[in-house]
Amino acid sequence: MNPTAILIAVSYGIVVVIGVVLFLFLWRSTKAPRDVDEKRLAHQEKGWLVVVVLALLALLFATIFFTPYGESAPPGAQVVTVEAQQFAFLISPSSVRAGVPVAFRLTSKDVNHGFGVYTEDDEFVLQAQVVPEFTTEVVHTFDEPGRYKVLCLEYCGLNHHGMVGQFEVLP
Repeated sequence: MNPTAILIAVSYGIVVVIGVVLFLFLWRSTKAPRDVDEKRLAHQEKGWLVVVVLALLALLFATIFFTPYGESAPPGAQVVTVEAQQFAFLISPSSVRAGVPVAFRLTSKDVNHGFGVYTEDDEFVLQAQVVPEFTTEVVHTFDEPGRYKVLCLEYCGLNHHGMVGQFEVLP
């Protein structure tokens, strides 16, 4: 199992345990006490509000730095135009250099398509949505030379499964 999958599984487990503990605490706190102290309950409500806001902020800061979106091509980046159509990818040029950022400019002639890039060993590299009448730009730097497959990740018709392209990353 790769390290990212382990990290996700452990994180999910921690979140589930915390969720169960909070659920049990809230369930216990809802049992009707004999004396209702409204001031204490109002104070507890404010405390829970602070806890929820802090938890949401922690989730935001724990994930925001891993978001790859918004990256733009630096000067000197290689530009690859990709035109998707039923049932092919027109990729130009068909080779790029490793270690230099690649700006994929993606368009579609007909319907929505998915642009999924995979290594020769079928390891997922990146993906983007390709929409008609819109150009999507995805920037990625390939460290490993080799032949990469492009698969359509959005069902686009009867021959969707045959929509495969490829390009080469040179040393």
